[in-house]
Amino acid sequence: MANTMQVNDLGEIKAALERHMESLHKRAMAVVNEYYEFRDEMNKQMDWPKKSSLKPRVRQRGLSIAAEWYDKRWYGSKAKGTRRAFTTYIAKPRTANGYTLSKLLEYAQDWEKDKVAETEKALTAIRYEAGCVMKALSYLNSAIEKGQAEK
Repeated sequence: MANTMQVNDLGEIKAALERHMESLHKRAMAVVNEYYEFRDEMNKQMDWPKKSSLKPRVRQRGLSIAAEWYDKRWYGSKAKGTRRAFTTYIAKPRTANGYTLSKLLEYAQDWEKDKVAETEKALTAIRYEAGCVMKALSYLNSAIEKGQAEK
């Protein structure tokens, strides 16, 4: 009977952590949306060469969260119909929760560098927390499986 109660308790904890991962995804989306609002408003005031081409993206696969940056540039003539987008993925170091800021800021316009740094700082914190929660979920799943196997 004790094992059943423990497995049930672990199931409740697992559900709470899964809900927390969903809230982290929502927080990451809010951070990225705030950046886009700022960027889009500023881009309206800029000449073509000064417009920002940085694009953060947040994805959720299952419970995991990915927050990545891309650089999207346009080439060719709009009038001639030869205009094409070229998107470059900006790599984050595998062992880090955040981007190397100096590398990320190479893609940013001068007017947006502070906002990019602020956005990446918030995303780094979310990535770290999500990584901790995913580890906890992994351990919980193992404990639940072991508890069910002992029944």
